[in-house]
Amino acid sequence: MCKGPLQDLGADLQCQTCGSSHGCRGDLVQFLDQANATRRQLVTPDGRSMVSGYRRRNRFLAAVRRIISSEFSPGSSWRAARRALTDGPRPLLVIGSGVQHLPGAIHLDVDDFPGVDVVADAHQLPFANDSLAGVLAEVVFEHLVQPTKVIAETLRVLAPGGRFYFTVPFLFPYHGHPGDYRRWSRQGLEAEFAAFTDVTTGIHAGPCSAMVNLLTEWAYVLSGCRFPRGYVAIKGLATALLFPLKFGDLLVQHFPEAHRLAATLFVTGRKPVQNLSASSMASSL
Repeated sequence: MCKGPLQDLGADLQCQTCGSSHGCRGDLVQFLDQANATRRQLVTPDGRSMVSGYRRRNRFLAAVRRIISSEFSPGSSWRAARRALTDGPRPLLVIGSGVQHLPGAIHLDVDDFPGVDVVADAHQLPFANDSLAGVLAEVVFEHLVQPTKVIAETLRVLAPGGRFYFTVPFLFPYHGHPGDYRRWSRQGLEAEFAAFTDVTTGIHAGPCSAMVNLLTEWAYVLSGCRFPRGYVAIKGLATALLFPLKFGDLLVQHFPEAHRLAATLFVTGRKPVQNLSASSMASSL
């Protein structure tokens, strides 16, 4: 993807630099074809489960799962960091949005789920240099084959001073939606985002959430089943029994070393104002 300007041809957008065409359907722009490696993962058992959950979303069950679940995120630090981005200026890009919808944002995912505006691969963001005010990605980075490339793309598309906010797993079971490749510590996040400024990391979901999630996953492992057989029933039953333990994070999240056992972490920061792209510097000469 060359990142050249696009010309609106009605049913397609055509790149004026390389001549490639990208289909449009209403306000949805399609940059991925069926041969894309990331999109092919949607036909795996994990991928099919994710697609089914997004396309047949049950609001009542979703509300119940928010209570009877293994994750609990009571902290104020991550909420303030996220709110600073979502309440901030546009354009705001949401990577891996699923069925999430933020007013005025651009929602990007690997398939045309409800609410998605752009079907594209985050490793090659179809946006111009220095064009976005913010980038949001929540529990998406573990599903990326090359997250460092996506971080570089985030740096490229953010305007100088633009803000990002990401959440990532630390002590969290494997969950292929559609793939699952790695985990991060706070120290690891600081190293990954060293090119940014004002970088802050912290706990998103704490040690008690991690404990519930790992114990319920143990229940499935000890069942002897092979995924996906019985996973929803066994994991769901174990979670229904153990989920009250997660509320211990109301206390434990304040312990100074709680990050050593956190389920998920957050990281936020800005693109340095002096880190102008080559194209921006050239245009100013």
